[in-house]
Amino acid sequence: MVMKRIITVLLYGFIFNSYADSASLSKYLGNMKTMKADFTQVIITGKKNRTSVGNMEISRPNKFRWEYTADQQLLISDSKDIYIYDKPLQQVTIKPLNKSIDKSPAALLAGSNDINKSYKISNLPDNGDKLAWFKIEPKVTNDNNGFQVVLMGFSADGKISSMKFTDTFGNETQLKFSNVQTGVNIPASEFKFTAPAGVDVLKD
Repeated sequence: MVMKRIITVLLYGFIFNSYADSASLSKYLGNMKTMKADFTQVIITGKKNRTSVGNMEISRPNKFRWEYTADQQLLISDSKDIYIYDKPLQQVTIKPLNKSIDKSPAALLAGSNDINKSYKISNLPDNGDKLAWFKIEPKVTNDNNGFQVVLMGFSADGKISSMKFTDTFGNETQLKFSNVQTGVNIPASEFKFTAPAGVDVLKD
């Protein structure tokens, strides 16, 4: 199911090559204290592709809302817990944030931790797409939570444009962001979740 796949992508994942590389990425992320965007996600597994669309909101540190419109699935962090709501299944799973996000791609977008503690960071050469690309890899190869590498691409105006994840099985997830807005006011209510009546609640 696509929601379980993106949960893996976002929640489980990553010596940097030079201080300049790390400082450059930190500068980009520092400009994203709040962010809203639409996204298109493509999961490539062998010969099969699965495309989903939705929207996301971030308020650093550690608050985010990730919603799949057609699949009716929702991922919310209130900075303490992560709520994973699957409307068709009428089920919500609650995970403690500090056990889920610290070593993950989500930490790079919404987190407050020092990314240099867990990852090595390097710039990638220009490939003609006019994006500034960074390669993020786990420092400890047996502590990568299932991911080999994460790529982040930023546009000339400093906004996130694309992310790519490759897991240890060689599967790839691609995210393309559009209508990106940074420095916007986002109501605190967007990062709160109350389970609807009748929904099964599971806690990890």
